[in-house]
Amino acid sequence: MSEENKVYKILITREENDHLNQYDFYKERIDSQKDFLYEEYDTLENDLTDELFNEIDIIILLFGLYQYNPELFDELIKKSNKFNVPLLLVRAYGMEYILKELEEKSDAAVGWNPHCIINAIETLVNGEDWLKPCDSIDED
Repeated sequence: MSEENKVYKILITREENDHLNQYDFYKERIDSQKDFLYEEYDTLENDLTDELFNEIDIIILLFGLYQYNPELFDELIKKSNKFNVPLLLVRAYGMEYILKELEEKSDAAVGWNPHCIINAIETLVNGEDWLKPCDSIDED
């Protein structure tokens, strides 16, 4: 699945007002993938400095947290463009809807399938275009 020994540096949106536990559910999904190694930074515990954006491999926006802090999402989109860091949008758990404007600004948009999330991260970090629909069933 992952490049051997590759540790992905991920910046993830995180909010204190996460009443639907989007962040915890995301962590459960990504941690279920045993071959995927990552170092996490989040928007609650890390300062969004230029140094951080020079270090990370990808920004993950949890759409379920957008309503609590749209300004944060706007800032992360700007930083993504400025530092050429791929942007992955993960739909809110249990919902198909995402804002078209956020989807258009993201390099990929995915649902909650853990394989899909990991595949999108690996694809975008490797500089490839995301071509697979989020919820397609793998033929493997």
